[in-house]
Amino acid sequence: MRRRCLAHRAALDHRTRMSRDDRRTEHAMSRLLWARKIALYLSRGDEPDTMDLADTLVMMGKRVLAPVLTDGHGHSLHEPAWAWYDSKNVRTGLWQIPEPIAPILPASAIDQVEVVLCSALLVDRSGYRVGVGGGWYDRVLTYRACDTPVWAVVNDDEIVDEVPHEPWDEPVTAALTPSGLHPLGQ
Repeated sequence: MRRRCLAHRAALDHRTRMSRDDRRTEHAMSRLLWARKIALYLSRGDEPDTMDLADTLVMMGKRVLAPVLTDGHGHSLHEPAWAWYDSKNVRTGLWQIPEPIAPILPASAIDQVEVVLCSALLVDRSGYRVGVGGGWYDRVLTYRACDTPVWAVVNDDEIVDEVPHEPWDEPVTAALTPSGLHPLGQ
């Protein structure tokens, strides 16, 4: 499933990818007006773009909490961590994932945000997602306040009927796609 999704994303032409990203960002912005603090992954490569969204949110005076995977010296952190995003202070971290250069916060910092936008390759109608396979979000989502919505950022064709999941997998509440925000698990 992961390989097929990654190959499908890689095959998208630049114009289609940008159009989808623009529409997804518009939907996100219209839905995030109320939020002051948002947790948001910083995209890389063929992933649905979140860098423009992060910049726009910060320009609007919102705080963006982004994942940090390294210690700044090329070594992987053993536990999930966060830092507040600032577009002028970003480095390339583990697996070419952008990460903020700022004081590192523990996984529990997620309890400060009003909404979480997480990466996914696929998401099913029950809210289970297929990530890249590291389990980072499944570990960190256990620290969020129980009523904090979690949106998987995907393309419309990446919402499927069912994906395999394990007991420790944390479901998401909605899928943010180019066509809008789709509630899941209801």
